[in-house]
Amino acid sequence: MNIFLYRHIARLVRQFFLMSTIILLCYSGHASAQSTEVQELELEIEALKKRVQELQSTNCVKAPGPKKRKVTGNPWRALEVNLSKADVISLLGKPGKIDKWKTGEAWYFPNSKGGEVDFDANDKVTGWLEP
Repeated sequence: MNIFLYRHIARLVRQFFLMSTIILLCYSGHASAQSTEVQELELEIEALKKRVQELQSTNCVKAPGPKKRKVTGNPWRALEVNLSKADVISLLGKPGKIDKWKTGEAWYFPNSKGGEVDFDANDKVTGWLEP
């Protein structure tokens, strides 16, 4: 599953639980109101859990293949965070210079005075500077 989608869903669930806790604390003096609120929140939580399961199963079944990019104009405009090295090579060609560190590396096009693409330790694009 896409890590950004997972993080987004996880953040929504955390916010929902936080809001529900605050609501429960606010209504703690009203037993009947609290009971109704708790039931409504439990239903919403169950609905959210089902939705998360649906999204996870959908993404597992439809695993994305390599992206086919049709680039018109400036290939630097097609760069995105989390692209692989192979995607960058397909867009910009091979780099003229590479600097490596423990935490990642930088590719320079055509050399250190041109554009730069930065990668993390997992070989995914973290950022870039156009020439």
